Amino acid sequence: MESKEFARLENLCQSRFREAGSCFHVCSQENYPVLFHNEEEFKAAMNIVAFAAFLFPDVRIFTFEIMANHFHFAMSGEKSMIDRFLKVFVSKLASHPALTGSSRDLRNMSFAIHPINGLDNLRNVIAYINRNGPVVNPNESVFTYEWGANRYFFNREALLRFESCGKRTTFRGRRKLFRSDGFTNEENIIVLDGYVSPLCYCRITEAQMFFRHNRHYFFGASRNIEASMEIAKMIGESIFYSDDDLSALVSAKCSKKYNCRAIAVLPKEAKIELAKELHFSYNAGNKQICRLLKLELPVVRALFPEKG
Repeated sequence: MESKEFARLENLCQSRFREAGSCFHVCSQENYPVLFHNEEEFKAAMNIVAFAAFLFPDVRIFTFEIMANHFHFAMSGEKSMIDRFLKVFVSKLASHPALTGSSRDLRNMSFAIHPINGLDNLRNVIAYINRNGPVVNPNESVFTYEWGANRYFFNREALLRFESCGKRTTFRGRRKLFRSDGFTNEENIIVLDGYVSPLCYCRITEAQMFFRHNRHYFFGASRNIEASMEIAKMIGESIFYSDDDLSALVSAKCSKKYNCRAIAVLPKEAKIELAKELHFSYNAGNKQICRLLKLELPVVRALFPEKG
């Protein structure tokens, strides 16, 4: 029965993926100057995402995340339309008065559009985007990072808060939000926390249907670091993992390779081998390696001398 239910749910997900059409992971370069320095600037960027989404309804945004110096989108649509979406998006960012200090850098921003080549790839991209903020800031989670669509995924409380606390905008409010008369007749624009809620323009319900259930999604967003690493390599980003992420990984490798889950009792040679893998494959720092593998700092520094 369990295998039949798995097959049924997976077939539904595959059908929804086929219906979605061409899907893309769209991202700007990570090694860029800081663009957003405070809440006012992040809110302006959130509202500009909403503006572009309303202007190009045929570009379907499944999720997105705004980082201090770069953007990620998972979307579907015609590539030519996505190009137009991005041009308007960048132009609007560069001309917004709240972002004038970064306008030069914003005008020069470019995006890479990576085709998504299957349902599993789309799932991994959505999870990768939604965990981007928490990976950078360990005090955040996929439920709390504010600048994106991530916190609405499989989160009934966030949906209820939107329904009870969101404020429907007025004609004047829409004009002020978007600095444009383009959507003055659009009534389904709801503001929550000072910006248009992603629930008004992102296809979050549709995106959730690419996963069999909420546990399937949360595994990808919290534990599937191998998939995150592959995506980071493909798009040329550096990715760093928390101790919690790597601890689960190390335990699994110890069990599989050395038939032992207790890191403390591993022989030193095995720890050195794992240290090299953590350093070269997972960007682990020296002190992080020490904590995870119970190695002395001088031993790790001898393996990976620190610059400067």
